[in-house]
Amino acid sequence: MARLKVVAHKKSGSLVKGYAELHVDAGASGIFAGEPFTVPKTLDIQPATEGRVARVPLDSLKALFFVKSFAGDPAYAETKFFNPESKLEGLWVHISFEDGETTEGVVHNSIALINDPGFLMKPPDPQSNNNAVYILKSALSKFRVVGVRSHY
Repeated sequence: MARLKVVAHKKSGSLVKGYAELHVDAGASGIFAGEPFTVPKTLDIQPATEGRVARVPLDSLKALFFVKSFAGDPAYAETKFFNPESKLEGLWVHISFEDGETTEGVVHNSIALINDPGFLMKPPDPQSNNNAVYILKSALSKFRVVGVRSHY
């Protein structure tokens, strides 16, 4: 189990910030090391400050952001698209959420991408506050594979 800093973005637009205990391999090669990843049907998020644990149903979420800091940098303009192409191994995808937000990222090419309610995505900006994002497929309006990068 790993205690991870998360920001849960609900479909309603509200945020829940805190720590979640999840079964992950956050080894030396980075968060989740590109492996398939699942999230429980209900997340228990311990607030960063004092307060009660928030029980957040997975199906109420748009996305679960694994962050470096809860505050982030409001002045930083995050890059949401690769220019000109992803250098990361995996499927380079372009997604649109039901609320109109669009972004790109790299996802692990596995059967879990099809079977699970969501998928883990590595964002394009290494300077972003986000280490990774778990995207809920039910919050998407579009999903398009832009390219593939792998070693053969």
